[in-house]
Parts: sequence; structure tokens; C-alpha cells
Amino acid sequence: MSGPERRKSPRHAVDIPVRCAALGRIFPGHLKDICRDAALVESHELCPLETRVVISMELPGYEGAVEIGGRVIRLAAGEGDARGMAILFTDLSPAAATRIDFFLAGLD
Repeated sequence: MSGPERRKSPRHAVDIPVRCAALGRIFPGHLKDICRDAALVESHELCPLETRVVISMELPGYEGAVEIGGRVIRLAAGEGDARGMAILFTDLSPAAATRIDFFLAGLD
């Protein structure tokens, strides 16, 4: 990538199934990378830029789903016919933030 890194936090590559809720629909996706304030989700459903999305996922090593709200800030090519959606977190509870921090710390 040329130019300065825009992310506030380093991203980590992962492959975790997620459930997305947006535009009155619930659909599956795969979390492809995550950092403290954003995630890249691949799905066969595509949401336009600025769409509000809620991601629900089970993080390895933790019981129960983590739900995070955000908005689509970038669209990207995905694997096969899937598409990527970069989602900036806009509704991250303190409990969800803590779980993500511990999960990411375990990846370092």
C-alpha cells in the first residue's frame, strides 16, 4: 500500500463465519480480517456503501456471540463470486471491545 496507513489499529487475517443483519435481511458471511475498529467481511450478499450492518460472530476461545454494529465504508473483490465489505465499527459495547482486544492479543 502506498502512502501512510489509515488504520488506527493493526489488522489480523482470520477466517471466522459471521451472521450479518442489514437492510431487513440476515445473511451469512466470513470475517476475513479484523482490527480494533473495523473488519472485512466477505459475503454473497452485497450492501451499498454507508449501509448500517450488525455482525454477529463466535470468537474462538469464547462462549457466546459478539454483536457489533457498523457501516460499510468500502467494497472490495472477494474470493470466487463473494464480495468484500469493509465495515467500520460504530456501535461497539465495552464488553465486545474487551473480547475483541483479548482475541486479537492472542493472535500476536
